[in-house]
Amino acid sequence: MDNDRLEDWVQELEGVDLPLLPGTSSLFAAVAEDETLSMRAVGRLVQRDPGLALGLIRMANQIPHRHFRNSVVSLDEAVMMLGLRCVLERVRERPRVDQVLPPAAAERYRSTAARCVFAGLLAEAWGELRHDMIPSEVGLAGLLYGLGELLFAVHDERRIARYQELMRRGDVLPHEAEYVALDVSLEAVGHRLAVRWGLPAMVQESTCPANARHPRALGVMLAAELARDALEGWTRPEAGMRLQQAAEYLECGPEELIGQINVATEDFNRYAELYAMDPLGGLDPESPPASICAVRPPGLCLASRRDSLGRARERLAAGSLEDRDAVLDTLMDGLHRGLGLNRVVFARLDENGERLEAERVEGADQEPEFGRFQVDLKGDHLVTVVMQRPSAFWLHDGNREDIWPRVPEALRHLIGVRAFLMHSVFAGERAEGLVYADRRSQHCALDAPTAGEFKALVALAARELARLAGRAGG
Repeated sequence: MDNDRLEDWVQELEGVDLPLLPGTSSLFAAVAEDETLSMRAVGRLVQRDPGLALGLIRMANQIPHRHFRNSVVSLDEAVMMLGLRCVLERVRERPRVDQVLPPAAAERYRSTAARCVFAGLLAEAWGELRHDMIPSEVGLAGLLYGLGELLFAVHDERRIARYQELMRRGDVLPHEAEYVALDVSLEAVGHRLAVRWGLPAMVQESTCPANARHPRALGVMLAAELARDALEGWTRPEAGMRLQQAAEYLECGPEELIGQINVATEDFNRYAELYAMDPLGGLDPESPPASICAVRPPGLCLASRRDSLGRARERLAAGSLEDRDAVLDTLMDGLHRGLGLNRVVFARLDENGERLEAERVEGADQEPEFGRFQVDLKGDHLVTVVMQRPSAFWLHDGNREDIWPRVPEALRHLIGVRAFLMHSVFAGERAEGLVYADRRSQHCALDAPTAGEFKALVALAARELARLAGRAGG
């Protein structure tokens, strides 16, 4: 992700406040009259409105306190700390979405909010099932996983309208819609603002794709994707695959998983009117969605953007980047946005030189499993050969028959394609890691010019890493 462009959007959006849903005031009017409600019950109601939840968690963490950890990590804690009177004041003071946005934009915001709420309910339920120490902390991370999209929905009607229009097609993935309609990753915006606002660590961690290697963050990511499927009536081709991934994550059978999802659906439906929508339908355990996404053609293939590619090349060639993070940011943006490569990973070599593990991931926000990219370097296979020295490799029609058997089996299963680029990265004599990239689908072919640009850009990044390593050593 281009840090300059991302920072511009963060500065643009950090002053944006999320409005309340139109029905939230009525919901809390009843709360004021019921003295028997526990703070836990009030926190559960706050969870129904992402705008209210974000405001209260930020408010709670701005107040010095003695009775909590260094930060308040759940809505239960926020409500307990602030008190019911403060919650009710916040509800009275904040504008409603229908007061700040025109009807069509307000409808888009409510739809996005509904998806976020469902994700939070599902993530918290899974946390309880996994005996998480603080399930409500995981639930808050699920609720705010879509923070970037919520903020865009308030701030930039035209762009988010185009993005959501593409998403409704069903054959376009989130990162592809972002590529066409936006000039930034919604997840990256949400992550950067979560850090800047000091939101709970779980919220910050869950918006980094590479953190899918951590079970708690993976649960949030899977819940967010299944929430999208639920609100679209389980019609998206990827739904079956994601249900399978969730069942593996929870170590349960399909029927038990569907039962969990249906309980969350019933919970969500109790307040469906808040989002001006009909109750959601449940899943039938006897006929869950089939996993057919591997064979469907994409709705579009990403095109290269010469301006972004040229900017990345110039920055890497200038020899003036300040640190390793800046080098990797520039490289990843050049490969993903510049060359139009759908999925790009920088996998770092571990201290023992035995494993590559994803450190940076672009273009796989909707694929939490891909964020767990890792390769064991034991054994004689393609990646171990590539990692022996600085070298590039392109798997294509001409060499696939001979080379495919040498691709590690776990990697074959993860990537789901038979055409990709990879390049080992060395800083001088020291191996740093591996860059992997593909177009996700066989229908969007790699070609020789793209492979050449890929090799050249990674070589420039490696030269910069070597320069920085030499400066640090000197």
